[in-house]
This record gives sequence, C-alpha cells and structure tokens, in this order.
Amino acid sequence: MEEPKHKLPLRSSRLESLGDGIFAVAMTILVIELKWPDLEDDSWNAFASSFRTVLPSLLCYIISFIVLGIMWFGHRMMFEYIGRTNRHFIYLGVLFYMMVCLVPLSTQFLAENKLQWGTIMVYGLNLSLCNLTLYAQWVYAIHREGFLERELPYEVRKEAKISFLISPVVYAIAVIISIWSPTISIFFFILTPLLYLIPNKLDKYMP
Repeated sequence: MEEPKHKLPLRSSRLESLGDGIFAVAMTILVIELKWPDLEDDSWNAFASSFRTVLPSLLCYIISFIVLGIMWFGHRMMFEYIGRTNRHFIYLGVLFYMMVCLVPLSTQFLAENKLQWGTIMVYGLNLSLCNLTLYAQWVYAIHREGFLERELPYEVRKEAKISFLISPVVYAIAVIISIWSPTISIFFFILTPLLYLIPNKLDKYMP
C-alpha cells in the first residue's frame, strides 16, 4: 500500500540517540551516589570499618552498572533491525527510558536499607520493568510493517525473546527468596549478568 505523499518518515536514529544519552546519565548517577564515609584515623582498622560500611552500596553499584550496560547493548542491537518509528513506538520508548532513569534511585534505596526484602522487591521490579518495556518495544516493532530495515531471522527473533524475558524470571525468583534470605537473593542479581555471557545463537550475527 502506497504511503500518503506528505507522510513523515520518522527514523529511529533520534530515539536511539536519546536512549544513549539517558543510559550515560543513569550510569553516571550510579557512581555519584556512592559516598565513602570519613575515616576516623589513618589506621587499617579504620579503613576496614569504613569499607564494610560502603560495601553494600559498592556491590549494588556494580550490579546495577553491569545490568544497565547489558540493557544498553540490547537496546543498541534492537536498533540494528529497527529503522522506522511512530508515536506509539516512541511512547513505549519513553516508558522504557523512564524505568532506566529510576535504576539509580532503586539502587540507592536497596543499598541504604541494608538489602531488606522490601527494597529487594522494589529493585527487582524496577529492573524487570526495564526489560519488559524494552521487550514491548521490540515486539511492537517486529510486527509493524515497514519498521524493519533488514531481514529478521527466526532464530534471532527466538533468542531475543529469551534474552529479554530471562532476567524478569530470575528477578522474580530473587524477590521470593528474599522473604527468607535477602543475602542469598542478592546472588541471583549477581548471577543474571553472567547468564548473558553464555554463548547462544545470536553470537554468529555479531561482528
């Protein structure tokens, strides 16, 4: 079907650029929120004590920074296939970026409240919504005529679905476990980034 003569061809590059900027700011805020307590004196014991104090915040920072890096990569690869947008796709993108911008807040909330069940639930929900809103964008685009600028192989479609949805499943397990053991549940958040290092069928499409 021929498009109207004056219809605007909304390219995806502007939305992708906005996303790059938002990820850069969110990841920078994560480290800005880190605060090392003042040392009581110049002794090793004082240093060790202050390090133990900052350790939960440092751990949460590392997890969140790596997770956001993985999300950025998924976001980047998505736009290798998607070349067009419309207002609905942009709205879904705004929802995704809103969730990304909340990650520094939920990370700080988790770190300052000593990894309690409620804070783990908020953190896990935030990260899950990041994945789910990005997946919603992906699903909308691949089913919309004219959005894809190159052929989308079936195995890419299948593996991408697994990549988008595996994290929310792991986060849900972590939240449930945190009811009994918040400490053990944190290891599931550490495990999640490692899952993306496992070789899969998408690797052969990478440069």
